[in-house]
Amino acid sequence: MKKNTFSIIVVPHDVSKTRTYSVPYGIFYLCVTFLCIGAVAFVIFVATYGRIMVRAREAARLERQVEELTGRMEQVAELRRRLVELQALDLKVRRMLGLEAAAADSLAPLRASVGEDIGEMQISGETEQILRAIPSFWPVRGYITRGFGAAGTAPGEEFHPGIDIGVSRGTPVRAAAAGYVIEAGWDDVYGYYVRIDHGYGIKTMYGHNDRLVVLQGERVGRGQSIAYSGNTGRSTAPHLHFEVTRDNVHEDPLKYLLR
Repeated sequence: MKKNTFSIIVVPHDVSKTRTYSVPYGIFYLCVTFLCIGAVAFVIFVATYGRIMVRAREAARLERQVEELTGRMEQVAELRRRLVELQALDLKVRRMLGLEAAAADSLAPLRASVGEDIGEMQISGETEQILRAIPSFWPVRGYITRGFGAAGTAPGEEFHPGIDIGVSRGTPVRAAAAGYVIEAGWDDVYGYYVRIDHGYGIKTMYGHNDRLVVLQGERVGRGQSIAYSGNTGRSTAPHLHFEVTRDNVHEDPLKYLLR
């Protein structure tokens, strides 16, 4: 009769007796089968999970790249928008000053809108100087108590060559644009005043100050303090009288000041 079992003998290293176990071939083959299936399943799981992890890392890397590209595209779009605005301002300033604008300049905003090379849209150095000469910075912040050209209260006072801005005495008065101080002193009408030449025929005047902090011939930058407001000269209350002239012709300062 053929035996359907085999024996496993366990020999301990101590003085204990050996142990013998009889294992049926059917159970042995079944265990071996389960072990093989488990090993194959483990190998498949590891291989599949490894591919999933690799793809997950690749997907995360691609997602980061997409986010970076999206951010760069947004930055480029914002840059283009700002360049279009600057180019439009360039044309506006040129027209304001009576300068000729090249045909290429007038097409620059259109080129930017269709995505042409941004490097072509650079404002010229001359335009940068013009922009620095435009008196667009408010010398003080306050209420306009009298506008340009408005009639005054004194007899015969029909034309007002600037604007009056009501502020407290001692408020810092700042240059509306960069330029050179061509006058700084006393006038019977405007009291302590400062006149600045910004180039391109543009000049500004600041009157009724309490005291001055710049001298004639001094170069000043946009927003630099040049005086402190007051009530000197022919004035009934503390305020700043601000004028803008272009080619010695008075113009409304609100035409230049940024709102």
